[in-house]
Amino acid sequence: MCGIIGGIGCSETAIRRGLNTMRDRGPDDMGVWRDQAVILGHRRLAIIDTSFRGQQPMTDPSGQVAITFNGEIYNYQELRTELAAGYPFRTETDTEVLIAGYLRWGVERLLQRIRGMYAFALWDGREQTMILARDPFGKKPLFYTLLTGELVFASTLNALLKVLPKTPPVSPTALDDYLTYLAVPGESCIFEGVQKLRPGHYMVYRNGVSRVYRYYYLSFAEPLKISESEALEELDRLLHIAVRRRLISDVPIGAFLSGGVDSSLVTAIMAEESALPITTLTMGFEEAMYDERPYARRVSEKYGTRAVEGVLDSQLWTNLPRLVYALGEPFADSSALPTYAVSRFAREHVTVVLNGDGGDELFAGYTRPLVEAMALRYRQIVPHFLRNGIGRYAKHRPKLRPRFLNGVKQVLEAGMTDARTAFVFDRALRSFRGGLYSHDFQLLLGTHHPDHWYQSVWDEADGPSPVDKALYGDLMTYLPDELLPKMDAMTMANSLEARSPLLDVDLAKFTARLPFQLKVQGIETKALLKKLASKYVPHDVLYRPKKGFNMPLSEWLRSTLSPLAHELLSSPAFNRGIFDQTAVKRMLHQHQTGAGDFGQQLWSLMMLEMWYRMYVDGDIGPNDEISTAIHPAEVVFA
Repeated sequence: MCGIIGGIGCSETAIRRGLNTMRDRGPDDMGVWRDQAVILGHRRLAIIDTSFRGQQPMTDPSGQVAITFNGEIYNYQELRTELAAGYPFRTETDTEVLIAGYLRWGVERLLQRIRGMYAFALWDGREQTMILARDPFGKKPLFYTLLTGELVFASTLNALLKVLPKTPPVSPTALDDYLTYLAVPGESCIFEGVQKLRPGHYMVYRNGVSRVYRYYYLSFAEPLKISESEALEELDRLLHIAVRRRLISDVPIGAFLSGGVDSSLVTAIMAEESALPITTLTMGFEEAMYDERPYARRVSEKYGTRAVEGVLDSQLWTNLPRLVYALGEPFADSSALPTYAVSRFAREHVTVVLNGDGGDELFAGYTRPLVEAMALRYRQIVPHFLRNGIGRYAKHRPKLRPRFLNGVKQVLEAGMTDARTAFVFDRALRSFRGGLYSHDFQLLLGTHHPDHWYQSVWDEADGPSPVDKALYGDLMTYLPDELLPKMDAMTMANSLEARSPLLDVDLAKFTARLPFQLKVQGIETKALLKKLASKYVPHDVLYRPKKGFNMPLSEWLRSTLSPLAHELLSSPAFNRGIFDQTAVKRMLHQHQTGAGDFGQQLWSLMMLEMWYRMYVDGDIGPNDEISTAIHPAEVVFA
């Protein structure tokens, strides 16, 4: 994987400044190509054909078509064979296959044929046209803007900002969205006038006019008439193909093994498909309730992997400025910290890792589809006025334990409304907007509400049931908005390439058409994938409570991270006209005294303030480290 940048009418000096910000994405090489006003730049992390022949930007033999490409095309060898008769290949790279495929088929058919993760820019000098494209699920990022009067693009926001004459103003609506979703979602960007190209889309820019087209749509319509045994057989076949494709590499390759269902299954199939013992990378916590290393060891022992383990502790947060810089936009998923740490640890042993991303979204691993399946029946049985009253009562109850009771609470809340209205993301500050935002900021937002994003995606879905629509919704929101940007940014900050077999488009196409009753069975989430995994993974690893790769955030905010929280949220610098400071201080006090649990909400505010200090104030640099003493006043950035 790599970093790309370019545009029309940009200076080479500015492009090189942008390239320098992406050194970690491509430490092996840097290249610039220019044709009059058009300029393309590239930073290379050499994975396939690591020789000088794989250097980018790359052109066709005529020099009229040029490309800068970030990602991997897993079926490039098959396509190369098909294209060889009509194109004089000079390298063994997948990059050149993209050029040859474009010349043979055009952009739309090329994108339908390739299988992989990618973001690329292709300049066709014959048509004086720039084409930007992004993979179906958004594994590779791509920002762009027309603020200069012409198109400018880059893999990262940091690189893009280096090309612009000045930093654009912060977008109030994007800020509101971040505070709800933990990240800036969809095509929006934290800076006004900058956008992200949505997954599964491509842009054609010609003569100062840009048009964006959608080339990929995952349909849940027309469920297959298929038995469970038939579904398991086909799923097994497709997953083996997906893993096999992602083992192509000219550098060392391994797997993230958390001990969860998805990574354990990927590891097992990887071990079957590999001719040599594989390397597995596992990180655990000192706190036993968060530590999944014992389960990862069970899988590693069964398949004889070269297991490498590490331990995460509360000193993780000293790297926060590095993470804030790598992510570019405000980002409040605290699992970015352990993801960064395991990526740095993994890079000491391998250059490429396979992971289990996408398993929960495709196979109904979250509580959302289970809740919706139950709420669907609940809405049919109980009258609306009664559901509304019960739901209001449940909504004002605190989070319940055991988890089963909290699941009942979620069903009662979802049952208050129709399925579309219930499709929201309420983990961060969505429910606090009215009391937390300042009066001036609320006026600035006008009628904007973050829920509009989720509702627009719900309306795109073609699934026959609300459960299918919820699955589609998570695949097109939570996955590309939060999970995949986190994985890309944290691995690339350590010059590590991450591959996701469970997001193979052929596997996804088949899985989307499976009846949801195969995925959610009774109160069992991800039922079908677990049944497949039972062929490969020990039973006690599969059937246990889901933990996720999260750190003990609430506890640390009451102890180790308490000084940092006070420094970021209590200082005069926090008064930016966005929040009611009394409400923020009350939330902080209640959390630290144990009167409430606002760990995620406080973390969202802290990450926003740190982002402001880096990107707006310029007071923090990416290489600064945070050190804290006992008292809040002694928190320093050094």
